[in-house]
Amino acid sequence: MLLNLKQRARNLAYRRNYYLSRIFRRSVPPAILHYLPEGFIVHTVADTGLRVVDNFCTREEADYLIENSRKQLSNSKVIIEGRAVDDRGRTSSHAVAFHRYHQDSRVLPIIARGAMLAGVPVDHAEQVYVSRYNDGEFYHGHFDFADNFLTDHRLCTMLVYLNDLEAEQGGATYFKDLNIAVQPKAGRAVIWTNMNPDGTTHMETVHAALPPRGAGAEKWVIQLWFRPYRMHRIHSVLPSLQTRTGKPLTGKEILPEGIWLHSETR
Repeated sequence: MLLNLKQRARNLAYRRNYYLSRIFRRSVPPAILHYLPEGFIVHTVADTGLRVVDNFCTREEADYLIENSRKQLSNSKVIIEGRAVDDRGRTSSHAVAFHRYHQDSRVLPIIARGAMLAGVPVDHAEQVYVSRYNDGEFYHGHFDFADNFLTDHRLCTMLVYLNDLEAEQGGATYFKDLNIAVQPKAGRAVIWTNMNPDGTTHMETVHAALPPRGAGAEKWVIQLWFRPYRMHRIHSVLPSLQTRTGKPLTGKEILPEGIWLHSETR
């Protein structure tokens, strides 16, 4: 009898959240999987600790961010002793694309993809900047973390390029201590860890934005940073695309290799 009671108690403890959810209905969060662009591919870059993601954002999203930011640009700053100040080592311009008082619903899917990869909720993101580098503009070697509120506790960086630059046009992101440079390509993101679970940081991630070269050359990027705690409340709503009903194939679709219309003879 006692053994039976213990078993029932264990079963009740194991299923307690199930029973509570039947009493207190909980909303299901949007599935970010539905917001991944076609061709979203994660590449491991040897043992550098970097990850490169192709098609992190779509061309349409990139074009929107560029055009929406172009009229709002101001001189980029650097953080010195906890304050944002002008510095000769950073000559780019930037605009805020998403922050707690201006939450652009068209930017939210991009942040959600980053949060999914970082393993944190969307509201753990800092405000999002779009940066532009004109011909000859640069950002000298720096870290994305420092011991102050503005840059501390950044778990990772996701630097997303919004336009293409050929190798001869420059504009790469250069990691001196890792002997690697990443060339801008629209939709591509380069991702690295800034902070470990024990609070230590990755000093090998010092990086520089090399200048684009040539008349009319531009480099556009956005930066996503995530923290282990909530930065602001998200007011914009990410529609739940998983509510759409799936439709059977008609035979007119272009399918990935290894997938075919079931009615076809194989």
